[in-house]
Amino acid sequence: MNCEIIKDLIPLYIDGCCSEESSEAVKNHVENCCECSKLIEEMKAPADIVAVSEAPKTFSKINDWKASVLQSVLFFISFGLIAIGVACESATAYDNPSNGLYAANLAVPATGFLISLTNWYFVRIYKNRKVFSNCSAIITFGITICGFVWSFFHYTNYVELFEEFSGYNSADVLPVFLCICFLGGIGILLTFIFCVLSKILSNKYAEMLGKD
Repeated sequence: MNCEIIKDLIPLYIDGCCSEESSEAVKNHVENCCECSKLIEEMKAPADIVAVSEAPKTFSKINDWKASVLQSVLFFISFGLIAIGVACESATAYDNPSNGLYAANLAVPATGFLISLTNWYFVRIYKNRKVFSNCSAIITFGITICGFVWSFFHYTNYVELFEEFSGYNSADVLPVFLCICFLGGIGILLTFIFCVLSKILSNKYAEMLGKD
């Protein structure tokens, strides 16, 4: 029996599915045929196949879900701070010296952070996590600064207030000045906090999505 026929029978022979006559023919052939004998040894050898685990895929889905939750929570918190700032501002009389301070020092930093979160949708176009996190912090800072500039020119009572300072005595000026510094300090502090959070949390967000 030639090698081609034997090679066709070898898989059946190894699985024990061929007849006794075919098995005997294969045995007799491989005793004198090194090529077919080697083929049987190779086919009987355990295959070096590693089962593909579903864990990485499942882990990726869990991380995608966590990243989505993180972004949603941050959207909710920043939107809540904006709502508080707007509510406080709307409750402040137009001729009140603090008019505009709630908007400028609470709503504006929160808005800068909120808008910077939209950059997270484009995380995959960034080269790596470091670049992405740095850009997120810069975007937060840039938008907030633009908001401060807008609020300064929008709320003209700031200018009027400082123009009237010359007519106030020191006892009247100091409380107003301290109030402005205090509220302004909150805005600066919030801007710093939001920029740091933007850098740290955006890096964590990118890590959850498998960004290098």
